[in-house]
Amino acid sequence: MVGIIGPSGVGKTTAVDIIMKLFQPSGGKVTVDGVPLSDIDTVEWRSHIGYVPQDIFLLNDTIYQNVRFYDPAITALDVKSAIHAAKLDEVVENLPNGIETNIGERGISLSAGQRQRIVLARALARKPDILILDEATSALDAESERAIHAALNALRGKVTIVAIAHRLSTIMNADTLIAFEEGKGVESGSPKTLLEDTKSYFYRL
Repeated sequence: MVGIIGPSGVGKTTAVDIIMKLFQPSGGKVTVDGVPLSDIDTVEWRSHIGYVPQDIFLLNDTIYQNVRFYDPAITALDVKSAIHAAKLDEVVENLPNGIETNIGERGISLSAGQRQRIVLARALARKPDILILDEATSALDAESERAIHAALNALRGKVTIVAIAHRLSTIMNADTLIAFEEGKGVESGSPKTLLEDTKSYFYRL
């Protein structure tokens, strides 16, 4: 798990956009296990990535279809496993029609945290090797944030997680943090190591 931190407008989202091949870097290069990312087929590369944005999109449809997102390759078992991984089992069980409950326009019948976990389940249903979270917990209450953290901790060792975060609690368990300032990565290391340096950006935060 890699956490990316820094004030607004310093390039955090741009960094993950480059990872997803939405942009080409204007200098330097990105490599994957030593292979330049530019040499890897874009469609093939993106098939390995799950993305959870800050601004989520939900259909006026059932939980099942919101997770499956009309992808014929996603099975009912994939949806069920993703809901479990996103810590949504209890929420689904308490709904009138379970997984077939219609959540309304933009998921209006659910809390913000539940909506965010549905989008997380959608990403996980595709069995990504890399999961990118772009400030996915910034608007959540404490209980919902704990549920997301539990889901992420359960994924450790199974998926590479890249998390952009303003809330430090989101990335305190990261293996590595990268701090951005003025468009550059200015420091990196484990949270523990960076906290030991009283001059580090992470310590100041």
